[in-house]
Amino acid sequence: MSFFKLKDFSGMPLSFNTLIQLLVLSFFSTPLMAINVMPFSGELDLETQPNYKLQVSNKGQNEAAVIISVYKWKFDRFGKEIREPTNDLVIFPKRMLLAPNARKSVRVSYRQGTSPRNEKAYRIVVEEKPMPKSYRTSVRKGASINVLTRYVTAFYVKPRDANSSIKVINAENFGNGFQLKIRNEGNAHTHFISPTMTIRQAGKILVINDLSLLNPFTNSNIFALADRVYEWDIPEGLRQTINIDKPYRVELNWFCENCSGKKDEISFVIN
Repeated sequence: MSFFKLKDFSGMPLSFNTLIQLLVLSFFSTPLMAINVMPFSGELDLETQPNYKLQVSNKGQNEAAVIISVYKWKFDRFGKEIREPTNDLVIFPKRMLLAPNARKSVRVSYRQGTSPRNEKAYRIVVEEKPMPKSYRTSVRKGASINVLTRYVTAFYVKPRDANSSIKVINAENFGNGFQLKIRNEGNAHTHFISPTMTIRQAGKILVINDLSLLNPFTNSNIFALADRVYEWDIPEGLRQTINIDKPYRVELNWFCENCSGKKDEISFVIN
C-alpha cells in the first residue's frame, strides 16, 4: 500500500502539522522525497543575458516525473497572494522524467524578448507528479509514503534602471496602533528586509527591531506600481511608553534590493 503526500516549498516556515507529517514519513518508510530546485528566487536582466536557468535534480531512489507551470504573481492591497496562469515566460523543458541522482537545466526566457518598462513578477512552480504504478518501486514491503514535492519559486523580469520608491499615501489611528497605506511608485519591487521601527512622542523614543513584533511588515514584498495596506498594533508590553491617544511619529527603515542606497525609509505622523 502506498500513500502520497505533497510537500510544498515556498519559503514559508514549517507548520506543526508539516513537522508531524515528516515524523510520520520517517517512521513508515525510507525517505522518498525526490526533486530539488535551485535557486528559490531569481531574476532575468535582458540587458545582460537572454535567458535564465533553473536546476532541477532528483535526490530520490526512483524516477521522478516533473511538470513546470508559470503564474503571474500579484498581491491584493492587504497582502493576499494572487496567481494567474500566463504564457509570458517560455520554459524548456516544461515536462521531464528524471532518473535517480539525475539533474537537468531548465531554460527560462521572456517571450517579449526586451526589457519591460516595469518589472514583471512571476511564480514558477516545479511540481513532482505521481508515477504510474508500473514505474514505482517501493523500498519496503507493506505501507510506504511517497512524498511529492512542489517548489514555488519567485522570478522577476527586470526593467532598465530598476528602482523602488515607497511613498506614504495615508496613515491614521487604527485599533491599538495604526493603519498605513503605501505605494511603490518605482519600476521594481522591494522587500521589507530586516525592518526597524522608531516611534517618537514628546521626547520619548521607542525602537523596535524584533522582527516578530513587526509583522506584517517583516519580509513583505511590494511590487512595482502597487498599493499596500498594513494594520499594526503597538505590542501590549510597549503601550506604556507610547500613548496612542496622542500624536506620535513613526519611522520605518529596511534593507532593500532595488534602492539607490542600501537602506530605504519612510516616516509618517499618527494624530
